Amino acid sequence: NAVCEMGGKRVESKFIFDSATVLRQCALAENVQAAALLVGGKNGLILECVDLITSKLDIEIKDAETALFAATVNEFKDMMGVVHENFEHDEESEFTPSGGQFHLLWLLEEHVLSVVKYGEFDSPRNTETLDPVFVGRLCFRAWYSLTHPTDLSESAKWLESWLRRKLELSDGISSKRLACAALVRVLLWVDEAGQLDLGDSDEDSILATLLGFDSRFMAELAHACCGLIQSIPPHLADEVMTGMNHFSFEASGSLLNAS
Repeated sequence: NAVCEMGGKRVESKFIFDSATVLRQCALAENVQAAALLVGGKNGLILECVDLITSKLDIEIKDAETALFAATVNEFKDMMGVVHENFEHDEESEFTPSGGQFHLLWLLEEHVLSVVKYGEFDSPRNTETLDPVFVGRLCFRAWYSLTHPTDLSESAKWLESWLRRKLELSDGISSKRLACAALVRVLLWVDEAGQLDLGDSDEDSILATLLGFDSRFMAELAHACCGLIQSIPPHLADEVMTGMNHFSFEASGSLLNAS
């Protein structure tokens, strides 16, 4: 797996690395995690999260990929509702993340909570750079997939507490404002791949509601990144900036006419 990770990063190597042969060996050995590291980038991350789901749930790889990446939130919820009907679950007194969920937490901490540059947002899919919004959306969907429906409420409380600690979020204030902006984009906005309908009253169309996050937590998260353009979808940000320029132009004209 370590060698595959080196291959996925495309660093200058001191040895000959035949990626095609290694990838074939990964397939023969059914080592999907190694293959994901070898592929690297966004496609590798999708494969990595798909493996976490298919190893735990009775779902085909293609269906898992569609659920995590291509489906809307409502479609994703419906798909996982069918899968969760056969989800084996051991009753426990207290919620504890599974091994797969701890892996997702590591991915969140590595690629979302550690974001410090504006340029890390909205990178094209064909690049090796992992956009924090892209990573967050995949990880939270995968988290929901690995959570038994009866544990959803306790899971949300546990995850909220973990995020508060990592963000050092208190009373709507956090030093990790870009990380908060990425989480707001993921949790409070509908999927940016679809049509944005601000009149849509279906609360399940956002991940925050689906995951069961408390509204106060989400309000604090939004307050912590207030003013950052990275907290809203790019196409909407363009509209906002265009509207501001139009307003400034009209305001200047009015002042000139008044004088």
